[in-house]
Amino acid sequence: MKLLKQIPITYQGELHEVKLINFSVNMEEVIPLVPAGIKVRDFDGKAIISMVNVKLKSMRPTGLPKGLSFDYQHVAFRLLVEDSTLNEGENKGIFFLKSFSDKPMVVWSGNLMTNYRLSHAQISKVGGFRLDQDEHYIRYQLTDKVNPEDKELKSIIGAIDRAYAMEEGKLMKTLIQRETWPIEQVDCINFETNFFTSAKLLGAFEVGEVIHYHWLAPALVGNHL
Repeated sequence: MKLLKQIPITYQGELHEVKLINFSVNMEEVIPLVPAGIKVRDFDGKAIISMVNVKLKSMRPTGLPKGLSFDYQHVAFRLLVEDSTLNEGENKGIFFLKSFSDKPMVVWSGNLMTNYRLSHAQISKVGGFRLDQDEHYIRYQLTDKVNPEDKELKSIIGAIDRAYAMEEGKLMKTLIQRETWPIEQVDCINFETNFFTSAKLLGAFEVGEVIHYHWLAPALVGNHL
């Protein structure tokens, strides 16, 4: 089944209501969750998870008509990784620690074809956002725009455009192509999670427009970062 993830299929779709909730965790809490060959980016002894919460619409393999597309709410813990040696000194990559959908069919098919590491969860937008999976949860509310923005955090998060995964000892890279990525910082309140015991909120961003994008086919990079 792992061979299905290496089929050179490019996907296209639309990103609606993009939210990026960024928090730090202790390095020792995430390192055991990452396969050998992928290096966690170190921020003074902390790792950063940029959680994306987005409505994916018109998702389909490139070339297929919209009538064969699908929509779903996608939530993912994206761990920032060290890949500057591959990008002329700039870090741009993440590793999917875990992703979530409230549609079982999306979870099943997504795990066959992608490295999202999908699992089923309950997702609610009543009174803010809340995701529940067994005894674990994450919740938050977004309010006004932040002025001035945290320019350093915005630069770090805004640079992300690729995901890495290990398949049978080989490092695979998937690029994301989009024409624009206008993230704006917003105030995040009532952030709480027990997925990670050391989680500390850093800041949140949102995108106020629909983003058309392509998720390119995985490409072999090498044995490790």
